[in-house]
Amino acid sequence: MSHPPISYSTRPTLRVNLDNLRYNYEAIKARVGTAKIGACVKADAYGLGAAQISRALYGAGCRIFFVATAGEGKILRDSVGPNSAIYVLNGPSPRDKGVLLGAKLKPVINSLEQARFWAQVSGSVNEPPYTAIHIDTGMNRLGFSEEEFKEFARDKKLWNALNPEWVMSHLACAPDSEHPLNAKQLSKFKRAAAQLPMTPLSLANTAGTYLGKPYQFQMVRPGIGLYGGYATTKPEQEDIKTVVTLLAPILQIRNINKGDTLGYNASYTAPRDMQIAVLGAGYADGIPVLSSNKGYATLHDEAVPIVGRVSMDITMVDITDVHMHKEVGGVVVFRGDQLENEASEIGTINYEMLTRLGQRLRRDYGKPEKKETAPKPKSNYQSSKSTRPSTAKTGFQKGGYKKNGGQKRR
Repeated sequence: MSHPPISYSTRPTLRVNLDNLRYNYEAIKARVGTAKIGACVKADAYGLGAAQISRALYGAGCRIFFVATAGEGKILRDSVGPNSAIYVLNGPSPRDKGVLLGAKLKPVINSLEQARFWAQVSGSVNEPPYTAIHIDTGMNRLGFSEEEFKEFARDKKLWNALNPEWVMSHLACAPDSEHPLNAKQLSKFKRAAAQLPMTPLSLANTAGTYLGKPYQFQMVRPGIGLYGGYATTKPEQEDIKTVVTLLAPILQIRNINKGDTLGYNASYTAPRDMQIAVLGAGYADGIPVLSSNKGYATLHDEAVPIVGRVSMDITMVDITDVHMHKEVGGVVVFRGDQLENEASEIGTINYEMLTRLGQRLRRDYGKPEKKETAPKPKSNYQSSKSTRPSTAKTGFQKGGYKKNGGQKRR
């Protein structure tokens, strides 16, 4: 019979390694040379905590951030202070006007409708914020369509009213360097930008930075690569360190007999006498129901399969074959080096595995660093312009779980 440690918690913990986050930022910075880095911190920094993540990135030198909505931008402004540019990817809307202006956020303009609306707003305030123009080049998601862009490119008055400081697009198939859409999008983006006044350009996400210099332009916008997730179909080329580890406490260790069933719907029947660890983390904490009876975690770097259905607060794993010390209060590890394997097991992507992390997790960011004091800006809407020269599923080779913890990382 195992005995619990003197002190332990039944609450699961999300451990976020800020040193590795900064390492990943510096690795991207080294790869793109003089290009600026606009960190994508939408969806609460991919589920890791936008306030802590953005402050760490600010300390590493990042001054440009991207969020999806004005609400996210307002929260972020309190974390990064007045010296950073915060762009709202979904663009402006009438209901968000006050938030955009009040928090000094910069909208990304995706359509003629948004352009005309924001031009009216800009004309009614003393210091209108700079904007970014988003052109759709083949993703058919957000961004000016080809027909709308033709009309927009001819309207110099509208351009001037918006005061854009970036022209951007988004790659659809960047993880696969051989995909023909990459080159098509690059060509279309350059042709479109040539019709506009000279403005810095941005095209590459994390995966796009691996496509080479022609795709990097004056700014790249990394997301998943900052957070320790592989972005391309060739993960061996990616220099990243693990950022996220989910630790689930062992609440109980049970010995069950062959033929016993486990959990809701009795979806698992023990094929032998087994030892089961009952964990204090479930789908409310980010362990997907789809992991039921086929996902894995690790205990002492050994794979332990999930057995039974994952419930809201509880997951069960088979620890029969783990011969190292097992006790109530110990922890079983999810995510970490196994992020891609966990995603692959249930047919999803590493992005989703991060963003589904639950809010009730205790977040451990390690020892707090000395906070950097940002210099006072000369203007609330200081431009981040630079001079422009004249000129899927996330891929992962499924290797399964290994005794040594799986995929090798630095």
